[in-house]
Parts: sequence; structure tokens; C-alpha cells
Amino acid sequence: MNSRARGVRPFGVVLVITALFVGTSCDSSHTFSFNTTIQQTSEYIQQEMENANAVGLSIALVSDNEIVWAEGFGWADKENRVPATADSVFMLGSGTKTLTTVALLKLYEQGRVGLDQPAVRYLPELDLASRYSGQLQEITVRRLLNHHSGLPGDLYAAGFLFDDSWETYGCDLYMDFLMKYLSTDYPSHPPGEKATYCNTGFVLAGEIALRQGREAGETFTDLMDREIFNPLGMNHTSLRVIRENLARGYGGGQVSDIKQTNCTFGATGGAFTTVKDIARFMMMINNGGRTAEGARFLKPETVAMLGEAERSELDIDSMFQPGLGLDSMDDPAMRYAGRAWMKSGGTGDYFSLIEMLPDKKLGVVVLTNSDTAQNLPWAVVRECLQNAVREKFGLEPKAPILPVYDSENNPARIEGLYVKAFGYDRIVDNGDGTLTRLIDAQQANPDTVVLTYRNGAYRAEHRNESLSFKNLRWNGRDYFVMIQSGSSGADRDEYQYGGHVRTIVGEKVTPGPISQAWRGRLGLYVFDNVPWNDIRWGAPFGILTEKDNLLLWNEENTVVPENDTTGWIAGLNNRGDSSLRIIKEDGKEKLLCGGYRAYPMAQVPVVAPGAVISGTVDLFKTDWFRVDTVLAGQHVDIEVTTESERYALTLFDENGLFLGREMGAISFITQQGAYFCAISPTPDTNGNYTLMVK
Repeated sequence: MNSRARGVRPFGVVLVITALFVGTSCDSSHTFSFNTTIQQTSEYIQQEMENANAVGLSIALVSDNEIVWAEGFGWADKENRVPATADSVFMLGSGTKTLTTVALLKLYEQGRVGLDQPAVRYLPELDLASRYSGQLQEITVRRLLNHHSGLPGDLYAAGFLFDDSWETYGCDLYMDFLMKYLSTDYPSHPPGEKATYCNTGFVLAGEIALRQGREAGETFTDLMDREIFNPLGMNHTSLRVIRENLARGYGGGQVSDIKQTNCTFGATGGAFTTVKDIARFMMMINNGGRTAEGARFLKPETVAMLGEAERSELDIDSMFQPGLGLDSMDDPAMRYAGRAWMKSGGTGDYFSLIEMLPDKKLGVVVLTNSDTAQNLPWAVVRECLQNAVREKFGLEPKAPILPVYDSENNPARIEGLYVKAFGYDRIVDNGDGTLTRLIDAQQANPDTVVLTYRNGAYRAEHRNESLSFKNLRWNGRDYFVMIQSGSSGADRDEYQYGGHVRTIVGEKVTPGPISQAWRGRLGLYVFDNVPWNDIRWGAPFGILTEKDNLLLWNEENTVVPENDTTGWIAGLNNRGDSSLRIIKEDGKEKLLCGGYRAYPMAQVPVVAPGAVISGTVDLFKTDWFRVDTVLAGQHVDIEVTTESERYALTLFDENGLFLGREMGAISFITQQGAYFCAISPTPDTNGNYTLMVK
């Protein structure tokens, strides 16, 4: 990306470094060479990878019906010195949503799915607890694809797994769990209110595609192979792990365990792929639905539907303007080049970005394999596209016009708490016409800035962004919000928005007092419905705290109690579950949120060496035990004596640090303090176990 246009940190003179250049795919046979684009973008990649300490990256550039450049940089496997190439396989993450959308659009063309039909027409068991009038009829297939469904968004339970998916045991196990959970849950938002990122919507969209389009015995993975990947020649793409040429993921400087998505959860983020395969997909889109070989795959008018957005009065964000299966159908940094469609993805260790310019028939995909590269795809994709548009069409980047909203200027009206996607800000009336903003006020030591009203908005010294406090209205309801215009200099603003920011930061909430019932529930929790191979076993804990008369779940979800058993997760930007809900089970109060069920850590039963315990667990019911040790250096064995190979034992220290996970038996040498052990079964056992501690 051209640093003059995107407003991010310029890197000055490009240094010659020893980054790897391998897997190049460009030659003089192309109708347009893009030599300058390739040279400038390669230099940019080298410098930015060095700045970010990124491990590996692959890129592909398409123009018209050609892959004009495909190359790898850095390492696919750093420890074994395997370079990244254009054929390296990465996890795509949420870019899979665009592939899922195209699968549904094929069924739409065949008359087998109606986009404006309620999702419940195709998923008759779909139900939600009542919160909004007509809610199920308003959750349409289209809204599953454009993030306007209002469904609880991030329900990750049983979604990402270590080892294999549950196809061997039957994918109904996952979908039955999800549908049962949703039936006790509420919508997070009224359908159509505003675009709010929603993974659950795409899981349901994938299930609709499977039910309406499958052949006998097919899983969603099989359907995507048959309907999307094989016809497009995407021969190195799958929703199952591809181990050949796999670029290993890196987190915290260490190689990550290989993970994959579970059954239809793959629809929201499960693809493994290469830049060359995604290049073939982009060419089909840019060519109005024709494959690289010229075959008709989708109708042009169907492809154009990807760029159709639903906009309410609250959809004022300059970047997050979802089309169907897209994060944005109008990237502000590339708007000057016509339609600009983009989709990002991230799994914690892999990060990706796909961007297409259909009017210029250009597209770029970048895939990376380290947590340090989180921002790189945004920077590199736009750098490459801006270079390509300049070289081929002679167009220079042009900043979009984003009018600033006039702000309310009565400090007493503005003062209060503004809930964000994660956490909240506090605005304080200083009594002299100025305001103090406490950023992330839920933290112990929030950053503070003083805001002064001038030119119709509030601004802080030495900061570029302005803040407007304004009432917006939708469907007869008022929303008093804090709107940011311009970049704050934060990575999100500079990279994702390209510096061109207009976004609702938070919605004002007025909390009531916290009841004694809720105060009595504050503290640490253990999750007791984590399946045996769910990646949540890395940290199956939660914490409920309180500040400013707001409850905080895991220090980021802001909760306003409705009554003593339900608390709404607040804010227009909430992409998580709708609520915290209290149930009674096994003689305990338990908390439901995000697909998980939890109870207080203080209630975990204590066992001593020599104990023999019998119990019953199932796929979504885990038993926990605490082992207290007095002396350091003791050897402790915990062993399941019944069908031991079908029970996972997971061990943590008293601070919740993961110590190990084994099937059937686990041993450890003690330090002084407590240890927590969880037992969870595979699906192919009756769940009746006997466990010995010795």
C-alpha cells in the first residue's frame, strides 16, 4: 500500500534484507506485466515483515483472467527451514464465509434457497427465546450472510478442535448442540438493526446449504468440494486439514498445534487453501461468474449480489459495510478505483485478506502464518492494489469524503458510560465545558484524554480523530452513541480502515444497581461443557467482575442485569452472546454464555491421593476435581480405570495455567498449592467412569 494514501507509518528507505523469494509465478506472457507493482510490493513486504517480525507470507495478484504474480516470503516452517511459497497451504479463517456464500448463491440460482425467506423455513428446529417481536421471521437467509441477523455472534463451543472433526461420530452431534443452545438463548440484536459481525449466522447458512444441496451421505465439507472447490480447480483447498505443504501457524513465537473446524462450523472459518487457489476464485468473481477456463459458474447478476449491502440508519461505518459474505463492499481506501470488495480472516495464528476490484478486474490475496502478522494482510493487499491500479490505469489514490457528524455539545447530556464491542469508555463532565474520556474504563488504570468542543465535534490535543456524541434513531428506537471520525493512530484505524475512519465507538448505557444475587456470583468459574478436543481446553475458565454498576464477563463483555437470572450483554457493537443466563443444575447455580456453561471454581470438589471416584459425564458434561498438595515434589497419578483411551484428562495449576492433556492417565510432580483436573469423554463411550488418584 502506498503510505501517502493509506495514512499508516511510512517506512522510509527500503532496506535490502535476506527475505526469501520463492515460488514466484510471473512471466512475460502476461497481457500486462505489472513489473513495477511486483517490485515495489515485494520491497514493501520485505520491510513490513521485518518490522512485524512476521514468519511467513504468500501473495497472489490477478488481473482479468490471469494470475500475474504469486510468490512466498519468509518461512512456512521456520524450525525446519521450509520456505513459504505460492503453493504453501494456510488456514484462511473467515475468508471461508465468502466461499460459503457462493455455495448458497448457486442454490439460489437453482431456486432451492430464497435469500429473503426466513432461515427457519430451511431449519425448522431453529428457535430462540423471545426478545423482539417477529424475531424468527425477520432472520432471513440474506441477513445470515450480511451480518444483520441479530443472532448471538461468537458461539465457539465445539467449533475449533484439536485433532479430527466429529465427522466420524456424526455431524448431527454438533448441530444438535448448537440448536439446543440457541433455543434457550436470545437474539443479541433486533434483526436488521445494524451490521454486527456474526459467526453463528454463517454456521446456519452452511447448514442450510448442506440440507438444500447435499447428495446422500455428504457432509458440508463434501458439499463444498463438489460444488465450489472442484469446479473452480481449487485443488489445494479443503475444510479438512491439508498437511502437505502446510505452513505451520505461530503464536507467541512458538509453533501452534494444528487445529481445524468442526463439521458445519467450517462454513464460518474452516478452509485450508493456497493463494493460487484463492486467485482462481477471485478471477471467477471479477469475470462475472466465469471460471479461469471460461465456463459459466454463476450468472453475472448473481455475482453482483455479493456487493449488495443492507444499510439501516445505524450502518454509518466507513469500512464495515458487509455485502453478502464480505466485510466490506466499499473499502474506503480503494473506493477511488470503483467497487472494492474485501474479506478478512484470522484464527489467532493465521491471518488473511482477500480484496477484489470488479470494475478493474484486479484482485489480491495475502495469507500469513503468525500472530505478529495480524496487520500485514491489510497493509500489503492495499499496497499491491494501489500500485497495480496506478501502473495499469494511471489512477492515484484518493481519500474518500467522510463527513463528520455534528455533536451534541451539552456535557451533562454526554456524560456517562459508552459500551464498546469489548469493554467500555467513561465520559466525565469537567464542569468547564470540557470532557474527560477514560478509555477502556473497565481496566484498573485506563488511559485518559481531555476533550474540547470545537468545529462541531470534540477533540483532544495531539490527536487526529474527532468524537461526536449524537442520537441516532432506528425503527422507533433512540440510540445515543459516540462516533469517531478520523484515525486515532491505533493499528485498527491505520490498517483495517486505511486511516479513513468513521465508526460508532460505543453506545451510552445507564446501568441500575447490581443486586445481591449478582454480587454473590462474582469470581472465577470453570467451564463444564467443553468437549474433549475443543481448543477451549487451553483456558476453560471465566471471571465475573463488577465496576461502575456494570457486570463484566471475562473482563470484556459488558453486562446490564435485567433481573436476578438474566443480564443483557450491552452495546450496539456486541458481537458475542446475547446475555448471561443463570440456570440450576446438579445442585449448583450455573452460568450460560457464549455456548459454554460454567460454575464457580470454589465449588470444584476436592479429592485426596488414594481417592477412588465414580461418575457420569457426556460429550457436553465435564467433571472437575481439585487436588490440594502440602509438600512440593510429590508424584501424583490420576488414572481412569474404565475405557481409559476414551477419556481425556486435562490438568491446570491453581492459577489456571494449562499443564497437560492426556487420554486415560496423567502424572505430575507437585509444587505447593492446588491442581485442577477435568475429565471429558469421547462420543463413543457411555460416560460412566471410575477414576483413581494416587
